Amino acid sequence: MELTYKSIEYSKVFNLGNYENEKIGIIAEVAPGADMLQAINKIKDDVEAVHNYKRDLSEFNRMKLILDRPLEYLGRDVEKAKQKIQEFFEKYPFHYDGASFKDALKLEQAPSVEVTDHKDKWDEDRY
Repeated sequence: MELTYKSIEYSKVFNLGNYENEKIGIIAEVAPGADMLQAINKIKDDVEAVHNYKRDLSEFNRMKLILDRPLEYLGRDVEKAKQKIQEFFEKYPFHYDGASFKDALKLEQAPSVEVTDHKDKWDEDRY
């Protein structure tokens, strides 16, 4: 009996460090004859990339706050914020200023991902 795979799913739960977890998953359609191991490794990498982007986006937003109010911070903190923002744009060239997480993931160079926040859905179902 020969098995044929039409789609694969991979998800991972990430600890956010503040007593919260985040589950990110991808379901991918697989072309006939495709290397399944290679496909699984690709979606694993994409899940990690989405998590890393979200983490880095949070830090980017914190650094923007420092640059918005430079008189409230030490000079070295302002310079560090400038450096971190520059590094962010070098790492994520598809990100544009003011892009939300969902908007950024819809751009060409970003991983193609549908974002569903189950926390919001849970709140809707709860009440």
